[in-house]
This record gives sequence, C-alpha cells and structure tokens, in this order.
Amino acid sequence: MAEDMSSLAEVRKRILAVDILRALKSNYSYAQLSKLIDLPPTVLSRYINGHMLPNSEKSEKIIDLFKEKYLLEIIKAKVTEVGGAYILTQVNYDVNLQNLIARFIIHEFELAKIDKVLTAATDGIPLAVQIGNGLGAKIVVAKKERDIGSIEFLEERAVFSPVLFKTFYIPKGSIKPRDQVFIVDDIARTGATIEALVRLVERSKARLAGIFTIFSIDDSVQKIKRNLKLKCRVESLLNLS
Repeated sequence: MAEDMSSLAEVRKRILAVDILRALKSNYSYAQLSKLIDLPPTVLSRYINGHMLPNSEKSEKIIDLFKEKYLLEIIKAKVTEVGGAYILTQVNYDVNLQNLIARFIIHEFELAKIDKVLTAATDGIPLAVQIGNGLGAKIVVAKKERDIGSIEFLEERAVFSPVLFKTFYIPKGSIKPRDQVFIVDDIARTGATIEALVRLVERSKARLAGIFTIFSIDDSVQKIKRNLKLKCRVESLLNLS
C-alpha cells in the first residue's frame, strides 16, 4: 500500500511539472523557457505536448523553480490593499490558480492518506475543495452557525481580542476518531481561527496531518506553532506583512 502511495505521488509530481510548463508557455517562447529551465526546446516541446513526462529529478527542478520565481509573483499580482485591508478575492476564486496551489501543497506536504480536509467558512472552501478532490478526501467546513437538521455539534470559539470572537461549529461525527485531518484556510491573520480548528480536530480524537494557509499576517504562523506546540508542519505560502 505504501509503495502504491509513493508511486501515485511520483506520477502527480511529474504531471504537475508538465502543467507548470504549459502555464509558463502561455507567456514564454520555447527559446525563453529553455534558458529559464536549462532544457533543450525539443525536450520541452515533448513534455508540453504530452509525448513524454519529465523524470523525477527534472520534475523537482521545474516545480522548485516555479515556486521560487513565478508562483509567488502571480499571487502577489492578484492581491490588492484598500485602506489597510487585503482583498484576496482574485486569488480565492481563481479556479485554475487554486488548483495549481492545491497540487503544490499536496506535493510539498507529501500528503498521502488524508481522510478529511477541514476549513472555516467561507473563503477557505475553494482551496479545501481542490485539495480534497486531489486526494479523494472529504471536506468538512466549520461554520459560524449551526446547520438546520443536525442535532449535535462540536463547537469552538476563536478569540481575536478580549471583546471580539467567533464560534465555529461542525456536526458531531463529521470527523471521526483516528481520521487523518489536513487543515487549510486562505489566510492566518491572528492564528485564532486555525487554533479553533485544531481544537475541533483534537476534540474529535482525530490526527492532525498538517496546516496550510495561502497567506499570513505578521507572525501568525509562528504564533500557532508556539501556542499549540504542534509536531506537524504549519506553513503559509506568502506573508503579506
């Protein structure tokens, strides 16, 4: 089983590298791509046109280059700031970009057996859906109101300040004991929402596989690690501070 998961991750990585090349090809010629990636144009053409897949080493090189030099710039260009507030709509609801981010996360975290992807309503849902689809995992959304028709809930309060808080609810049993749970959200501003989600996982007696946000503010990621003393990875793609 472990070997099958490893093989699947390898195929995902190689296909991701090809999709990255196709995305870059919309802005660069083969000659330009050849200089960027240090591969002959004829080889790049065979990858992009689906005649062959790059090997593991070349795939890693393509993925790392894109993450370091291009992905963050694409995301930054879609973020606007108005009156000190960050507007993330162009990132959160760009399906193609969300799909690419999700596949990066699956690759970066080396996610294999994930049972549930947990997020908070509402802006974390698009990324959670993309990651869930990529892993074949179910999505659990922590909402700010109880669903009509569900009798029992688990609830946790996210405290942002002494006078500001939100309560998040998930139906009891939506996360089962020993489930492997991956938490995602669009942004960690104070870390309070993520901390509430972690407590919901703990109360469900499930296992936390990792935490990812596209954006973070100030030292919110470090605060989450410090407050919760987590052993899993906690990462953000882009700090806006």
